Amino acid sequence: MIKATTRENQVKLTVSVPPSLHVLLRSWALCEGRELTSVVLQCVELSVRQMKSNGSIPAAAVRNYEAACDDRLAMGGL
Repeated sequence: MIKATTRENQVKLTVSVPPSLHVLLRSWALCEGRELTSVVLQCVELSVRQMKSNGSIPAAAVRNYEAACDDRLAMGGL
C-alpha cells in the first residue's frame, strides 16, 4: 500500500538583498528558465545544509530542528 503524503505548510519570508545580488539571482533564474523564488530557495537550502554540517548553526537550533523532524515522522506513521 502506498501512503499519500501531504505537503508541509510553507512559511513566507521577506528578504532584502543588495541590488547587485538581486541582479545575480534574477539573471541566474532567467538563464535557467526558473522563478526567482526557486533560485533563492535553492541558495538558502544549500547554505543552511553547509552551515549545519560545519557547525555554524547553534546546537540548540539543530536539536530543535531534529525534534521537529522526528515529530513529523511520528505523525506520518513511519
